[in-house]
Amino acid sequence: MRHRLALTALAAVLLVAVQAAAIVEKKTGKEYPDKVTVTTPAGEQALVATGAALREKTALKVDIYTIVSYVAEGADLSGDRAAAIWKLDATKQVRMDLRRSFSRAKLIGAMHEVIDKNYPDQSAFKAELATFDAYFDADAKDGDVIIFTYVPGQGLTTNVNGQDKGVIAGTVFAEALWSVWFGAEPVTKDIRAAVSGGAK
Repeated sequence: MRHRLALTALAAVLLVAVQAAAIVEKKTGKEYPDKVTVTTPAGEQALVATGAALREKTALKVDIYTIVSYVAEGADLSGDRAAAIWKLDATKQVRMDLRRSFSRAKLIGAMHEVIDKNYPDQSAFKAELATFDAYFDADAKDGDVIIFTYVPGQGLTTNVNGQDKGVIAGTVFAEALWSVWFGAEPVTKDIRAAVSGGAK
């Protein structure tokens, strides 16, 4: 009996520990780990979550995706946290979990729309943007997981449902992509605040 009680108590402690080690998107209850590990040329690197958010659209508040942001542990995010993450030249990651299906054109178009606002002149990454667009060769489905990981000296890796689509070298395009959520003209101000950890 004592053994059973001890196991029950241990399970409760472990459950609390698991819950404490998670970041939760408040509206949907979607949980993400508060830390992830990324493989870099220098070895394994720990990233910590900065925040999570929900992308909604139209007056009906249709759920589009949840998103979580991670940056290298110990990264300097002083001042404007969102701007710091946007421009950060350190390992960082954004994960999107889609909550509805929509066309490939809408997925790409939504990102282009925001990048256009932040970068009227895209000559510095025109070729990279075309390469990026080609990664999405099918319509988006409810439940799809898209992960963008930037590693200095390596570039931006796009992973769709566990499959690496390719790596875009350099920092310029990665910065442009991060502007979608952290730029001066983000997809929404609420998402910018939430994923950067500045939401109240």
